[in-house]
Amino acid sequence: MSGKSAPRAHGVTHPGNVRRKNEDCFLADAELGLYLVLDGMGGHNAGHVASARARDVIRAEVRANLGRKPPAALLEGAVRAASAAVFAEAQRERDLTGMGTTVVACFMAGERRVILAHVGDSRVYALQRGRMRLLTRDHTVVAELLARGALNAGEAAVHPYKSVLSRNLGGRSDARVDMGDLELEPGDRLLLCSDGLSGFASHEAMEQVLGGAEDPDRAAAELVELALRGGGGDNVTALVIELGAEPARDSTQEQRRSAAAAWWARRELFQTEARRRRVHQSPICAVLSPEEAVAIVAGNLCEAVYHDLEQAAGLHVWTYAENLANGWLDQAGEYAALRDLLDQLREAALVVVADVAEADPRLAVGLETGLLRALIVAEMAVAGALGERMRKLEAVLVTQHTRATTAPAFSDEKTVELTGAYKVEPPSPMVVACLERAWAACREQRDARHPQSAQVVEAAHRAALDTSAEVDMAPAMRELFGTRVLSEGALHPLLEALGRGRARHMQAVRDLAEAPSIRLAALRRLSMVHAGMMSALAVLVFEAAQEVSERYRRATLVSARMRGEMTRQEVRISTLERQLATAAGELEAGAGFASASGSAAFAAASDDAGHAAIDLGLATVPDGRPEPDPTRPGEGGKP
Repeated sequence: MSGKSAPRAHGVTHPGNVRRKNEDCFLADAELGLYLVLDGMGGHNAGHVASARARDVIRAEVRANLGRKPPAALLEGAVRAASAAVFAEAQRERDLTGMGTTVVACFMAGERRVILAHVGDSRVYALQRGRMRLLTRDHTVVAELLARGALNAGEAAVHPYKSVLSRNLGGRSDARVDMGDLELEPGDRLLLCSDGLSGFASHEAMEQVLGGAEDPDRAAAELVELALRGGGGDNVTALVIELGAEPARDSTQEQRRSAAAAWWARRELFQTEARRRRVHQSPICAVLSPEEAVAIVAGNLCEAVYHDLEQAAGLHVWTYAENLANGWLDQAGEYAALRDLLDQLREAALVVVADVAEADPRLAVGLETGLLRALIVAEMAVAGALGERMRKLEAVLVTQHTRATTAPAFSDEKTVELTGAYKVEPPSPMVVACLERAWAACREQRDARHPQSAQVVEAAHRAALDTSAEVDMAPAMRELFGTRVLSEGALHPLLEALGRGRARHMQAVRDLAEAPSIRLAALRRLSMVHAGMMSALAVLVFEAAQEVSERYRRATLVSARMRGEMTRQEVRISTLERQLATAAGELEAGAGFASASGSAAFAAASDDAGHAAIDLGLATVPDGRPEPDPTRPGEGGKP
């Protein structure tokens, strides 16, 4: 492979924020044109041994057979050999039993043609004409169920077995390998990564970083950083390959740096325009003076945009927007304020573009492109922060459910349990009057844009006035949200309505002129009611997931029994085959008595084989071949 057409590649691997050991590894061998990412099976013995062993075997096999086999057969054979090697080593060493690994492999079969091989849930992405697309399909149990229509996308995203592999290297001696090939143009990029990246960074953020980074070195480093910022709950590896002749970048780099310089030279104009659009009056800036608000909110964005323009990156703006969103959400702020603030900043930035256009129209086009990309990154970072809050809230609900199922239903104290029920003393007349006035205030201030929040307040008000010894919020929650499927997409509006309704309800009590002790008693009662509503929602979530989980559990048990029965029958058939071979040998000997005995043994063995075929769900036909039995699972009938 000539130096002109050799790809530029760079890989980065990191243990992540949770795991101590890194079981990922990668290979970038430009001489062979071979690139690999492998992820040792987490939770099994010696996953790091499996990934390293498979890497070394694949490289050795490709080197030994280079030029002797067609490219696709060469790569597939190398991957199969790696599976056999890992399996054999696991059989020899007791401490390595159960080890395995995933692999994604890329082999250069020419200046533009790339051969791909894939086993497991590590992935390959291609960036072409600015858009990134996934080239592989995960070999997981949930992905298989999704492909067969047994699950929908929402169920698959939250399924407890979404990381359970259906294929891997080392689980058996001969792995089933998915193959593919791709034609690439100069400047196109490939990303090989473990699920530690794809599982902790959004597709949009990965696309921005992969397409915006100046070179593979920066792209790989920023992709790993992206996964770590997203939680880093697993080992993470990113290998970025830029194939084909390296495009001329000098003019592009110079234009980008000129755009960055023009933007920075007009930072005061940007801040002035931000003030004109009343950025400082945003609720997010309520604790800051107008000067501080403009300097911090607009000034920090200006600096982040400058660095990302200069470096063709996206992490500075991402970090800015993520910190802004998290700070606001920590104060129970609403998304609308974030959206409005970003709109105001975008309008101010476009004024700067117009000013640049008067002096240099071509430079203004480049600056506008970079600015719009940066603002899209900011929007995605805000959306990511909202999604992370949702995941954390769901984790809290799971924790509450676990505690509720391992502890008594109620304690002697006045506590709310996951059932959505709580024990409490009836409200005093003064507290009732306070709650009634708060409810009247909420009705007067009802927001037509959020009717579900008003329904939440009404349900909570009815429960707060309930004089029963035990109040259960589950019926109210079922009435509010009906029988909708509680997928990830449906949970967000439900939780948003609960949060908005609770905030309005509690604020209405705080605004009343009652004595502090009365307001405090009313707030405590409302707090218990709204907590009961959240617990009741958790019950609905688990009820929605229970059926699918139970169905999968039953299928797993049936599958295990079928595998055990198949193993038993395989042993029996092996024994019968040996008996048949012995009988056939005796017949060939031609001895009279021995031949007669051999014929009897052959007939008896054949009869046993027929029974074994029936046990396995096969019916025999006159010529001895089996045919499907429609009454057996997995044959003519349904499983």
